[in-house]
Parts: sequence; C-alpha cells; structure tokens
Amino acid sequence: MSARLIERLKAAHERINKQIEFENSLLQPDEARLSKLKKTKLSLKDRMTRISASLVI
Repeated sequence: MSARLIERLKAAHERINKQIEFENSLLQPDEARLSKLKKTKLSLKDRMTRISASLVI
C-alpha cells in the first residue's frame, strides 16, 4: 500500500515540477501560482519522506 502511495506521490511531484518549469518559461510568470505550486511540491516531498521513513522502521 505505502509503496503504491509513494509512486502516486512521485508522479504528482513530477507533474507539479513540469508545471513549475512551464510557468517559469513564460515571459511574465504568475508569481502567486509559482508560489502555490512550489509549496505543493514541497508538501508532496515531505509526505514521501515521512512515508519512506516509516517503512524503514
């Protein structure tokens, strides 16, 4: 279960990363959108880290 969840979180993390790259490629990136995307990406990474740590125990 947890391994499958981590894979889904990794996929979501990559999608967010691509959205960030796209937004940064624009002449006038939406800073509010970028901020929200970056916070979401960090939240996903934190969640993956917590789940991975609980699997190691």
